[in-house]
This record gives sequence, C-alpha cells and structure tokens, in this order.
Amino acid sequence: MSVFKRIYFNFFVFVYLLYALFNKGIAYSYLSEVLIVVGLLLVLWDLRSYEFAWDKRMALLTLFMVMATVYIGRGILEGYGIVDVVRDSVVFNYIIFAFIVYYLKDALPYLKQKLITIYKWYPLCMCCFFLLSSYSTFFRELIIFGDQRIFLYKFGDMGVHLFIAGIFLLNGYITMPKRFLILQWILIAYLFLVVSSYSRSGMISVLIPMGVFFLLTKNRALKQQMVKLIKYAPLIVLLAMPLFLSTNLEENFQGRSLSIQQLKENAVSIFSSSEEGTTLSDNKVWRLVWWARIVEYTFLGDYFLWGRGLGMSLAATDDIDYDPTEGNLRSPHSFHMTVLARFGVPIFFLWLYWVYLHLKNIRRPDLDPFMLVLLSISLSFLINASFDVFLEGPMGAMPFWIFVGLVYAEESFGNASAREEAGSGTFNKN
Repeated sequence: MSVFKRIYFNFFVFVYLLYALFNKGIAYSYLSEVLIVVGLLLVLWDLRSYEFAWDKRMALLTLFMVMATVYIGRGILEGYGIVDVVRDSVVFNYIIFAFIVYYLKDALPYLKQKLITIYKWYPLCMCCFFLLSSYSTFFRELIIFGDQRIFLYKFGDMGVHLFIAGIFLLNGYITMPKRFLILQWILIAYLFLVVSSYSRSGMISVLIPMGVFFLLTKNRALKQQMVKLIKYAPLIVLLAMPLFLSTNLEENFQGRSLSIQQLKENAVSIFSSSEEGTTLSDNKVWRLVWWARIVEYTFLGDYFLWGRGLGMSLAATDDIDYDPTEGNLRSPHSFHMTVLARFGVPIFFLWLYWVYLHLKNIRRPDLDPFMLVLLSISLSFLINASFDVFLEGPMGAMPFWIFVGLVYAEESFGNASAREEAGSGTFNKN
C-alpha cells in the first residue's frame, strides 16, 4: 500500500470515528466532503489499479449519482443558490463512499477491524459524553464547528450506531473479559433507554433489525445466547436505570424528555394512535400530511417525471407548517419521500428497486454470517431513514454508504481468511 493511500486510510477511519461519536455536532466540519474530494483525486491518480464489481446494484448507484449531477445544473438554471442546490444533491452523491471502499480493498480486513474497534468503545464513550453534557454547562454549550453544539445528537442516528455495536458484540467480533462484557450490555441498555425516550425511529432501528437477524441466523448457539440475553434483559435494564434517571438532558423541540413516562408513550404510540393534540400524535399527522402531498403532486400531478428538483426547501414549496426551531427544513423526514419529491416517480421506483436488490440476499440459506450482519446493519439504516432526515446529510449517509461498499467489497474480495485477519489485527499490506 502506498504512503498516500495509507495516510488517506487513517484519515478515513478518523473521520468515521468523529461522525459516529459526535453526530450532528460535527456536521459543519465538512470533513466528509473533504474525504470525498481527496478520495476521488486518489482514485483518479491510481485509476489503472482501481476495480469494482459491476452489476445491477452498482449500475443503479452510478445512475443516481449521474442524475444528481444533472439536477445540479437544473437547479442552477432555475435560479436557486448553488450552495442549496449542491447541498440537496448530496442525497445521492454521498454514494461515492461506496466506491471509495473499493479503492481501499487492499486494507479491507484492517478497515473491518477498525470499525469493530470503534463500536467496541462506542457505548462507553457515548455514556461519558451524555453524563458530561448532563452535569457540565461548559460541555453542554461547547461549539467547535459552525453553530452546532458538539454534544448535540440526533437520537435516531444514535440508535443505528447502537445496533451496530450490539450486533458486533453478539456475533463475537467485539471481545472482552466477562466482567466487562456485562458492563458493556448495561451501557448499551442505558443508551437504548435514552434513544427510545427521544426517538421512535431510533427505537425500532434497533429492535426490528435485531429481530430480523434472530429469525434469519442459522447459528443455533447464537440464537440460544440471544434468548438467554432476553431473559436477563429486565435485570440489565434495572441495573442501567440509575444511570438513566441521573441523566439530565433537556427537553427537545418536540417536547420529549428523558423519563420512564416518555419511554412508555413512545413505545405505545408505535402501535396505536396517541390522544389527539399530543406531540406524538401531531408528529405522526404532520409527516403523513406532508407525504400525502408529495404523493399527490408526483404520482397525480405535474412533477411525475422529474420531481421538484434541487435547491428549494421542500417544507416551503409544499406549504408545510413546522417548528421554526428546526431551522430551514428541507426534507420530509423520509429519505424515500425526499427522492420522490426531488427526482420524480421513475427514479423513486429505481431507488426502491435498488433497496430490494441490496437486501434480497438477506434470506439466503447459505449466506455468510458476516454478510448477514452487514445486511442487518443496512436494514437498520434504511428503517431510520424512512422516518427521519438521515441519509440526506453526512451523519447518516457517510456510514451508510461505507457499509454498503463493505457489502459489495466483501462479496468481491472478502473471504474467511480475511475475516480472521480482521479479528487478529493483521494489516494486509501491498
């Protein structure tokens, strides 16, 4: 591996670490955009040795990036600001990260090892961050990039990262002494309680893919271990409760707070309608009304073929009332609806087709265990993206497309020995 490629790889892992740990607080650092630009330059520099597996999935991803680039020109010609147009185009242009993973194929085992290490320490780091921001005004108000506090989190996003930490731990990719293993599950339970208090999408982004993994895994010993863990779950939650109750996080803009009552309301509201006039019920109605308007002006209106395009705030063009504390709301809290509104019905169906192609192997009886883990992680990302602004920005898009790239690179270049290298910490050097 060349010196420049090695430096880029270390920078790549470092930026991923920052986005995983600091979430929204790092969004205005533009480190992900720097990573894309430098990665593309290196790919062009080393183009002769660059290779990837070309199939329907990669062809569709390429088409999405091409369409996003074409729509940049459309947005500028329609008179929208170039910054807003480019910002909206990244809903597809972050796909570049999947292609960059192919560029790093020589270090694929080491990349997996580094990601596993990040998620080994993720629960402890997040617990420390929450307690710091709970009891220290300095840390709570600390701003490093833009006008966002460094410890400002989107809890749906955090639920996805928590699922990744949990699934790696369950499958034995994260190893630690037994006494620390118990502490790890207590920390995960604590963070899950925090996530579930603030975000229903974060809650189901953990529960649904974990349930799917349990049903599909062929590892009977692992299933027994998961059943045993479910039996001990009440005790683990009880041990995590003092941390949960001692955390003093502020009420969010939707009026949700960190409390047992909020946990109960969030869980119940997933399966039934809350009382009319409550924030949970209003939030459901607000989204459904917006999504219905998008369906109406695309499937039944003038924007069937090409969508509205890029550059505009969809909340403004769709005449949606929203809390101004959210800022300039540009996306309808569902990546799928964002694609439909901005790109039209044909691209929307192609996007759904790509999702099907990407996940269809998850039910294969002979699926490699590590591939089942990766596809379960993809499912977690897509569930959260269905109910939140997630893949539209770098906090969700960067890790999602990196894991998508891992799926395809693992299919093309991964093997059992490579996974053993990842577990033992061997760096595949060329």
